[in-house]
Order: sequence, then structure tokens, then C-alpha cells
Amino acid sequence: MQTIEVSPEDMAAHIARFREQESQSAHYAEETGIPREAYEIMAAETLYLMMAPESQGGPMAQKPAIAGDSGMSVIIARCPPGDKPLLHAHHFTVETFMCLTGRFRIRWGSQGDQEIEIGPHDMVAVPPGVDRQFENITDEEALLLVIITGEGDEDFSDLSMPPRETEFMQEKFGQSVIEAYTKIGTAWRHADGRVEGPKVPAPIEVSDAEMATRIARVDEMQPLSVTSDDSIGVPREVRELVAAKNLFLLMAPENQGGPMSHHAAILGPDNISVLIAECPPGDKPLMHAHHHTVETFMCLSGRFRIRWGSETEEHIDLDPYDMIAVPPGVDRQFENISDSDARLLVIITGTSREEYDDISMPPDVTALLRERYGQDVIDAYNKTGVTFREG
Repeated sequence: MQTIEVSPEDMAAHIARFREQESQSAHYAEETGIPREAYEIMAAETLYLMMAPESQGGPMAQKPAIAGDSGMSVIIARCPPGDKPLLHAHHFTVETFMCLTGRFRIRWGSQGDQEIEIGPHDMVAVPPGVDRQFENITDEEALLLVIITGEGDEDFSDLSMPPRETEFMQEKFGQSVIEAYTKIGTAWRHADGRVEGPKVPAPIEVSDAEMATRIARVDEMQPLSVTSDDSIGVPREVRELVAAKNLFLLMAPENQGGPMSHHAAILGPDNISVLIAECPPGDKPLMHAHHHTVETFMCLSGRFRIRWGSETEEHIDLDPYDMIAVPPGVDRQFENISDSDARLLVIITGTSREEYDDISMPPDVTALLRERYGQDVIDAYNKTGVTFREG
């Protein structure tokens, strides 16, 4: 497997600094003819579009900080106390919420009368077709991460509003705003069964028991080094050296390939895995490359250094909620450079679960593992889809 080199200038296009982001509502007021107040009532008071395909449709596609590949958007909602968008459904995409700070209530169902609460780094993945809403239930400003995944750009024009929200928006802002939203892919459902705008499937209901299988509470999870036991034939010491000291698999496709396919808390779409690395000071995995998938890092707490390239000379440092999407084929490594335990969000995206058998280790790592642990460890990792490059 061949690797590629990326200059700091080219990598800059793959980096989003949270403190530098501008709210989405400012762009909407300028470019779509939708009043800022109407946008903030529909979505949330302040949304930052960290990453999305430039060609993506729908109301979450204006000027992303990182122009990513088709199939995923990453958004941060900054919410004052009590802030909540209107109840809405996504019909072809999975919307995943992760609490970054504070505490949020996630409601779902046609009346929004089913609910759960999530705290920092808890995550819930809402299935397509379900009406849903989030709310900051603390008495301080709070941040919520929103990840929307679909098979292609066309899936993202899939938003619909239930009848009571349709009536509310018509009364408050008039038909012109309804029509402006329909032009960017929003459907408005009426009490008599009519749908104004794009055609969408009928909404679905999900029981409390079903939704419970789509929730990951990281503080209740065990790391992969424990849950995978010795099922891949690699000692725990080696697994923690290769990956990270504590790596939690929050969401992955069912039957995903590769060495990180064990015991996901949530079985999600085929094109995304979500992990949290909880790292003591100085903890870092070995240098490695993903050849068919994009690996995106977001600092959740502390401070992380992301290195890349064959000589590991290039790097950037991430503060909380900064993000970098490392292109396929690039050697990379992260390190906790703070003086206490810190968490890093890792999102791996590809077009199918088969693409996850794409990890390779550079020659110096191959030599280190062979010398320290023997050829048996190399052979065991080979069986999980990891390639070891020779000098």
C-alpha cells in the first residue's frame, strides 16, 4: 500500500478551528432570503458547520469550514438555556447527537413526548423518519455535536416538519418563508395529510426500547482493549500500543471489518464509525495510515497534537472542538499533550463497511512490533485486515 505526503498548506483546508467559526444563520440571512429569526427557530440559535460536502443540498450546506467527502455533515450547536429547534424529521439520513458540554434532552415521536437525557460525550443516533428535537436543559450555555450521515448528497434534502410546526411557522412568518424553505429541500406536513414541498416518506414511530439500543453512554462502557479480549490473538499491551490506552467504540456498522469491529454500543450506518480515545498524558497510538477511509479527529477535552507524514515532522495542535479530517493514504498519529487525561473524538468514514480493512503500518512500526512481540503479532493483525509495510 502506497502512502502520500500532504504539505501544511494543503492540510490547512482540512482543519476547522472552532473559535474561528461563524454562525450558519448569518449566511442564511444573506443568501437564501430566510430571516435569521426564522432560521434560528427552525434549527438552533447558533449552528457552526464544521464539515460538509460543498455540493450537498439541504439547509445545512452553507460554507462549511472543511469541504468533506459526500455522505457526512458535522455541526456544533451552541445553545443558551432552554434553546431547542422545532420538532423535525430527517427521512434518508441518520442524525446523531453527542453532548459536548452541559446536558441535553432529546425528544422524539410525532408529538415529541418520548425523551432521554444525555450528558457530556453521551451519544444517540436517531433513525431516519423519526421526528426529533434537542433542548439544552441546563442553566448555562451548552454545546451539542450533530453528525448527519447519508449515502450521497441527494439524501440530505430530506427534512420535514410535522403539522403543528408547519402551522406555527406559517402563522409567525408567512407563506413566503415556507416557500423559501421548500426551495432548499424542506417538506411541510399538514394535519389533513398534505405535504408541501419535496415528497418524503411517512414519519415512523420508535419505541423507548428500540431507542435504547441507539444510545451510547461512554462512562458506562469498557474500552476495546478489554471488550475485544484476546479474540484477535493480540495481547492487550500490544493493542493499547497500536491504538490508544482506552478506545471506546460508540458506533459502527454491523459486521464491520478491520481491527476495531468489536462490541459497538450502537449499530449504525455502513459508512461511519465513531470512537472516543481517552488518553493519559503523553498517550499516542503508533503511526498508521487509512487508505480508503477519512479519519477525522475532534478534541473533546485537553489538548492533542496531530502528526502526519512519513517523517512525522508536520503537526498541528487541537484545542477543544477543533477538528482535522486526515485524507486517505496519509500516515498519522495523535498524542495527548496536556498534563491530565483527555478525550479525542475519532470519526472514520467510507462508502461501505468493506473499506474499513484499510489500515497499514509504516516500516519502522513493522520493525518495532516484530522485534518486540514477534511475527505472531504481525500475522494476527494481518488476519484483521492490517497491512505491515516493509522497509
